[in-house]
Amino acid sequence: MTIGDIGSIANLLAALGVLATLIYLSRQVRQGNALARSQARQRMVEQTCEELYVWKNDPVLRQCFTKKDALSENEHGVLHYFLVSAMRQREWEWLQFKDGSITQDVYQAYHGVIALHLGVPRTRRWWQTVGRAGFDHDFVKEVDEFLVGRPLTDYYEKLIRFDLEVDPALASGA
Repeated sequence: MTIGDIGSIANLLAALGVLATLIYLSRQVRQGNALARSQARQRMVEQTCEELYVWKNDPVLRQCFTKKDALSENEHGVLHYFLVSAMRQREWEWLQFKDGSITQDVYQAYHGVIALHLGVPRTRRWWQTVGRAGFDHDFVKEVDEFLVGRPLTDYYEKLIRFDLEVDPALASGA
């Protein structure tokens, strides 16, 4: 065996070592990406639960979505800061989607909450007048496009009356 042969074998072993390293690193990157996506989804769940806890514990906030009369100064503040917080969360989700940290189906599931938060005349006016301030321009544009032609919701009225209304199909067991 000549020195040239030994050199060729050494080069082959070095190439195999580089290939093995690249395979290892690609697996590490995939695992890291999967972990990042998982953490993003976990944060989304935690933030959504936090919003629900706020709803559960704040009767003033709940009434702000269904109250027919004008809101008091306190009610305006409660509603405003809840909506800023909720829309900031939707903006974060949008950024995670744009960065590829969450998939489109996950993003759309959470993005749909905007139709509820901005689904009554009062909150829709909030978004159109003062709500957009401080949010990313492209996010605002996407929310505006999402709301175009989207009807208002009766979700909150149904929520406060769901135990009073009986669906005949459900009552008959159909």
